[in-house]
Amino acid sequence: MAKIIEGQHFKCNSEYSDKFITSAALGLSWRPGQDSVEYQIKNCTIDGSLGGEGLKISFCYNVYVEGCTIIGGVEDCVDIVRGGDITFCDCKFISNNTKQHITVKGGAKNINFINCTFVGDYSCWWDGAFIDLGNWTDYDDVNRPRVRNVKIEGCKIEDSKRRVLSRVLYSERPDVKNSSGSVFKVPSLFLAIFWLGQRLGLLGKRRRMPTKDLEIWDIEL
Repeated sequence: MAKIIEGQHFKCNSEYSDKFITSAALGLSWRPGQDSVEYQIKNCTIDGSLGGEGLKISFCYNVYVEGCTIIGGVEDCVDIVRGGDITFCDCKFISNNTKQHITVKGGAKNINFINCTFVGDYSCWWDGAFIDLGNWTDYDDVNRPRVRNVKIEGCKIEDSKRRVLSRVLYSERPDVKNSSGSVFKVPSLFLAIFWLGQRLGLLGKRRRMPTKDLEIWDIEL
């Protein structure tokens, strides 16, 4: 079943208060056991400037986003956790002093950014990127697959002094072609220390997911 969303304006009306309280302009989610849904989102404005994210994609597969302007909140323009087969084509991602324009984590796979534009700085030069790959999620208390098969082609950076197009943590290196900026891979030792600190609850605020929510499904492999 395909759901087509075209020519609409979405705006987050709940002010950001906590990273564990979802405040996105548009949220898509799926869980194993539910009917599968394919999404096509075209020529929309998705404004998360008041909240945490513009577009939040949780465990979804077969999502195609074209010609959209996505404005970030405190956290991201787009947050992808688990799922895969997601493509952004001819989209514009606009920072609003946003931590990252895009985050892809939780073992998400087959993610494409084609002819997209990243506008404005991510908030911290020392802790961010336009596309952040494989950062920690609370699903990572178990050994999940890495983020993988990410393609970045024909993308550009505008109105920004930052130049890290992609930061690579628990992820394979992205396939980058004809795009602005650099790729920074976090050294394995630092990643291992960071992961251990997160699992032990020593680094920042976190939550413990129920055991049933940590299951890794065949579709994720």
